[in-house]
Amino acid sequence: MKRLVCMAMTLVLAALCLTACGGIGGGSTADKPAASGAAQQEENKVVHGIINRIGNYLVLLTDDGEYQIMDYTDKAILDGFAEGDSVDVTYTGELGVEGSTPVIVSIEKAD
Repeated sequence: MKRLVCMAMTLVLAALCLTACGGIGGGSTADKPAASGAAQQEENKVVHGIINRIGNYLVLLTDDGEYQIMDYTDKAILDGFAEGDSVDVTYTGELGVEGSTPVIVSIEKAD
């Protein structure tokens, strides 16, 4: 009899824990705001620096004295740029985060 009571209490406790955390049914989607298309895309950021190397990727020496390795897409055209050029780079992602390489969206020569 004690086993049956303990089993029933365990099931009730587990059910209460799961409903409190949203485990059963996955929670309500009415409480979550719908993300717009612009919010789903990563935010573009701009960094100023000097091109240190151009190859399969770009190495940029930023004004902070940090070297940043950046990938680029087909949209970012690097024709007309050379090592030593002072540039403003628009990118997505995070600078200085290990395991994450920022991606260049556009690049312009700085004034």
